[in-house]
Amino acid sequence: MLFRTSSCSSFPSNSSSSDEGYGSIPAPVKTASPRAKPVSFTFLGTGGSSALPVISCVTEPDKACPSCFDTLWDPTSKNIRGNTGGIISVPQADGSEATILLDCGKTFREAALKWFPQKGFRRIDACILTHLHADAIDGLDDLRAWTYKSAIEKTIPIYCTRATYQAIEAGFPYMISKAAASGGGALPSFDWHIMPDDQDWAICGITITPFPFHHGHYFDPSRPTRPLICSAFLIDSTILYISDVSYIPEEQWTRLAEYCALPSQTGIFPCPTRSGPTKRPLPRLQAVIIDVGNGLLSTASTHIGLPHAIAISRRLGALRTYLTDFSHGAKHQTWLDWCLRFGQGETSGRKRQNSVVPAWRPWLEGEAPPVSTSRTKDSTEEPPTGLNDDPEIFIRRAFESVEDWAGGVLPGSAGETVGVE
Repeated sequence: MLFRTSSCSSFPSNSSSSDEGYGSIPAPVKTASPRAKPVSFTFLGTGGSSALPVISCVTEPDKACPSCFDTLWDPTSKNIRGNTGGIISVPQADGSEATILLDCGKTFREAALKWFPQKGFRRIDACILTHLHADAIDGLDDLRAWTYKSAIEKTIPIYCTRATYQAIEAGFPYMISKAAASGGGALPSFDWHIMPDDQDWAICGITITPFPFHHGHYFDPSRPTRPLICSAFLIDSTILYISDVSYIPEEQWTRLAEYCALPSQTGIFPCPTRSGPTKRPLPRLQAVIIDVGNGLLSTASTHIGLPHAIAISRRLGALRTYLTDFSHGAKHQTWLDWCLRFGQGETSGRKRQNSVVPAWRPWLEGEAPPVSTSRTKDSTEEPPTGLNDDPEIFIRRAFESVEDWAGGVLPGSAGETVGVE
């Protein structure tokens, strides 16, 4: 199985650095009527909620971080990052492609203006929302450009959980019912679908499987602490989309193992089969798109960082890993350089205490991975900041932060398309 990207370097799927230690890889499951083209995912944004560049950096360029400073001189810079989100393109029997919008955050309009014409997108056949935060829902009002006076389409189906629906109903009641509008304005028109987070969703001819992952916690003195849920989505059993995550509960790993072949802690795929009469081999996950909003840190209050992301990818046994939800600091090129070197098997060169390292290990919520480079308030060596940042320092620290992990990783870039075949 191969991956293709439209604007970013990639690794061959059979490279030794990606597949070493995995044992035999299950062949792709052949369907009775295979699509002429594979399902693909195009990034519309790869930044966090604040997006990039950050106002405080560009208004004081002498102290700006490398990524924000780069955007001052290059309007095409890959360091310009909108809220994380994307488009799932689904080939249809008549030769057309259905377009599924995945999240519609604060920067959706500018992303659509840039990428819809370039990529040939126009109609939005469905919109899926991961959670109730502004970087996932605050662009919904801009969808009026599609539905007002049926400019492109009469209405857009929206799929979300009940918690997300209720948040939108409270904050934007006119999006739920036109009776809540003040009159005279252009309104978006939506067809709402409140979906369970533990059952498959059939949308535009593909299966979307939701997984309720943790994205931080609510801290309410009047009630027990509870996690904020952000849905991860398994797209047609090929791509797992994890935009905002702080922890994956063990019961969700159990569910994932019902849909994908996951490696053992020794890195070997046991090739489990589906339950039921068909007993078909489970497919191996083709790609994971995953949050690194916490940078190189190994703490995870609302977002994981690189150490957790690589640990999760290794436990998934994904053939490709794309990083997203970046904050400002290191430039895109620095991240890309690290990804390429990491995928080629380079390490920090530090001597390991143990010669045998498991491919993955479970950990408790709030627990850091077994690395020695976590940056804390008590750290004597602070992360590099400012225009004089040395990319090699960042890359060295990135290697150190994931010392026990390996694989092929790429930073997601807006406009990039990930496909499987």
